[in-house]
Amino acid sequence: MARKIKNTNGDYVEIEVVRYFVNNDTEYLIYSLNEIDESGYTKLYASKIIGTKACIITDNEEWNLIKEIIKEVVRCNRDGSDLNIIDLNEDNLNDIILQDTRVFKLQGNLVNLLQENKKIEEPITVIPEENEPQEEIEEISLDYEKLYKEELEKNKVLESNIETLTEQIDKYKEIFDKIKEMVE
Repeated sequence: MARKIKNTNGDYVEIEVVRYFVNNDTEYLIYSLNEIDESGYTKLYASKIIGTKACIITDNEEWNLIKEIIKEVVRCNRDGSDLNIIDLNEDNLNDIILQDTRVFKLQGNLVNLLQENKKIEEPITVIPEENEPQEEIEEISLDYEKLYKEELEKNKVLESNIETLTEQIDKYKEIFDKIKEMVE
């Protein structure tokens, strides 16, 4: 689906979004301008989204990761396997400005596989209908002084239990020491 996005000059560019996804809390955009070279390869552009800008992926480690994700998406779609990728709603691209991109090429059939099987995760918003009765939450009043006193009592009981257990441990130590003396 064609989409118009603004570039740094303020002009709108018509792109075809191939994939818009998130990985490790970073958004990535792969798109095409429908440019095909003489060998039948489609020129694609990849950017990471920083704020409201589509920026070039300069880090080679990050770029290698994106290439692996691209291969995995193509492989899963070719084999009919489940994708382990979170696609984003392309409407979020409306405010993005194309700044710079990383260019690469893929065979046309691989571009189609990269583009397939998008499972866009959108937040679920429940809007109650106007005629639907609204549930009201009761106001709960707490007696903090009472709660505090109850907690103090619980602490006293726990302290008493600890004291009793400590006394029992001391008695067992005495018995153990006596047995140890008898054995030696």
